[in-house]
Amino acid sequence: MAAFTMEMTSPFRGGWTGGLGGPGEGGHSSSKWYIQYGMDLGAREGTEVLAAFAGHVTVFHGDDDPKDSLGKGEKEYGNQLFLRYGTEEKQPGYDLMGAFYTHITGRHFSRGNRIEKGQPLGTIVGNHLHLALVEIIGGPAADRYTGVNLYQHFVAMADTPRILVVTFKQDGSAPSVSTK
Repeated sequence: MAAFTMEMTSPFRGGWTGGLGGPGEGGHSSSKWYIQYGMDLGAREGTEVLAAFAGHVTVFHGDDDPKDSLGKGEKEYGNQLFLRYGTEEKQPGYDLMGAFYTHITGRHFSRGNRIEKGQPLGTIVGNHLHLALVEIIGGPAADRYTGVNLYQHFVAMADTPRILVVTFKQDGSAPSVSTK
């Protein structure tokens, strides 16, 4: 597979409170990429969460699941949204990168829904957004998921309108990153 470049933005336009831990830190120890490569990006409860890149929904679990309850109407995880990069199959990089968002509420999605960069995904439940990124080397059929650590880049972006330009090499190495 050929390398591809994509742009990412901050998932917040306001409400940022700081980084609370990146991949492999704190509770981010698991064999599941969406836990192990999680970034806990702090924001005030109710802060609007925006899509960091354009893509399509592959899995959505709503916060209306009874297993998501801490009791007294409080939610533990909130919505869980898996998003793959690209909105058109002919787009370079389509389905070669993905993200997992959780600790959000307020919107529901279905498999196949197209999401535009900057589109509202919901609002924060608790004090942070859990966002994990993965490169899918060779495409979904190859089933080779490599976690991506962009935590420091997202922390540096905070509430700014800066754009991360990320080049995924499709060889298992870390992506190259610049800003604009």
